Amino acid sequence: PSHPTCQAIACGAALRTASLTRLARLRMVDPWSVALCAVFCLASGPSPLAVPFAMWCVFADHAAHWRAVTDFFPGWQTTVIFVPLVSFVVYWFNGLLLLMIDTIVRPEVLQQYKIQKEQRFDTQKIGKVVGNILFNQTFVIVPFAIAVTWFQQRFGWGPYVSDSLPSHKEMFLQTVGFVLVDEVLFYYGHRLLHHKAIYKHCHKIHHEFTSPVGLVATYSHPFEMLVSNVIPLFGGCVPFCSHAYTVLMWVIFAVLGTQTHHCGYHWPWMSFDHQPSFHDFHHQKFTCNYGNITWLDKLHGTDKMYEEYKAAQAKAAKAA
Repeated sequence: PSHPTCQAIACGAALRTASLTRLARLRMVDPWSVALCAVFCLASGPSPLAVPFAMWCVFADHAAHWRAVTDFFPGWQTTVIFVPLVSFVVYWFNGLLLLMIDTIVRPEVLQQYKIQKEQRFDTQKIGKVVGNILFNQTFVIVPFAIAVTWFQQRFGWGPYVSDSLPSHKEMFLQTVGFVLVDEVLFYYGHRLLHHKAIYKHCHKIHHEFTSPVGLVATYSHPFEMLVSNVIPLFGGCVPFCSHAYTVLMWVIFAVLGTQTHHCGYHWPWMSFDHQPSFHDFHHQKFTCNYGNITWLDKLHGTDKMYEEYKAAQAKAAKAA
């Protein structure tokens, strides 16, 4: 039999291990963690699927998962292969799910949430849409990831790869930075694409769908894909010198968010939000609502048409 002293030492070690485990779990639930989870939910839209997924991403312990990723995709492979690959998987899974809702599983109970109730996705265009998206993912996103990784290795600016995870405080602050950078670059890049000298050669492709669905969020000319989607979404990680894990999490919820903005349904869990109706109105009228979070639209008055539309709708509802 073991010596009593050895048993006591082993018991004490087990208790300390259990205490450290409980302490680690408590550290996962702090104000920064809650704030990070909230930002993820707001970025993607707090759907019944997105909220538990965001909670799992933030509050579960992913240290071992991340080490496995960096072991399998060491160094540059993390940002050149793994992060783009995850974005592709998320895009196709969520996009096809939203397309199925709009074209196959569309009972009357969902019709009440459809923004443009008389419109429906033209399934004859699915081949063209799939080909365009695959082209942009392969020949825009991947080369951009290669360029950003090269820039980081050459000049020290850009997303870096580490086996250890960043703190939730760092992730929250940088994710908020990503949101702000995305808004500025997207708004002005988007307005540029609507210039008459550029629109017919480029952005007109995206506006083929006046009543969009989530899958067509990045259906666009390659130039638009770069200027209005990829650079705004991922550009912030270069000056912020972000951890690759922070970039990965932002990519996931940003992809879910842009597909929410194009989904064509204003779900009940989005009742507090201007999206997706705000961007859906842009696809109807073209010359308004260029941004995501409305701040720059309000500054430049490019939301005036939308505000007048909402006021007319409220007046009609009141008179009814």
